[in-house]
Amino acid sequence: MLQFKTSCLSQYSAPEQAQMAIEGGCRWIELSSPAQSRPAELRDEAVEIIPLCTEKDTFMTIDHDINLVNELKVHGVHLTPGDMLPKEAREFLGPHAVIGVTVTIPDEVIALKSADIDYVRVEGYPVVSLDDYQQFVGRVREAGVNIPIVASGRITADDIKPLIETGISGITISDAVVESTDPVAYMKRCLDLIN
Repeated sequence: MLQFKTSCLSQYSAPEQAQMAIEGGCRWIELSSPAQSRPAELRDEAVEIIPLCTEKDTFMTIDHDINLVNELKVHGVHLTPGDMLPKEAREFLGPHAVIGVTVTIPDEVIALKSADIDYVRVEGYPVVSLDDYQQFVGRVREAGVNIPIVASGRITADDIKPLIETGISGITISDAVVESTDPVAYMKRCLDLIN
């Protein structure tokens, strides 16, 4: 699994970033919802991205804003601490929605064992090291929890293979793509590496 998360620090707009990622072959776009963004602005970005995703049969999720996810009928939401609880999100969005949750320690994943969620994300690479990820995955799997674990942070193409070797199920990439000289080619390279 390779998710592309739009960057609020990029020279490109979120729809431009999504277009380049999709052209590069990515089939999962996550619209970032920074704290300073206005709901109307986020909605406008989402409305621009939806047709791009529809045309290429691409998943689209939105950070935090579960009401916008429901209104626009995109594929799902990514929840962080302080957002709606996963159980409530599932009840609100229904069985078809993709729900991801940011976690920081293995015990949080283990506590979600019976939750109806699709993946968890561990942020902070490279501060969260390869060894940390390996131990994290090991602890969760030893507890009998098979929820997919996704790595996120300042990840580059060069980090993909070492990260996959830790046992994680997927990667969220962002800045490295849009900061490259050719974002479309960079995304293709990332997909080749993860596949």
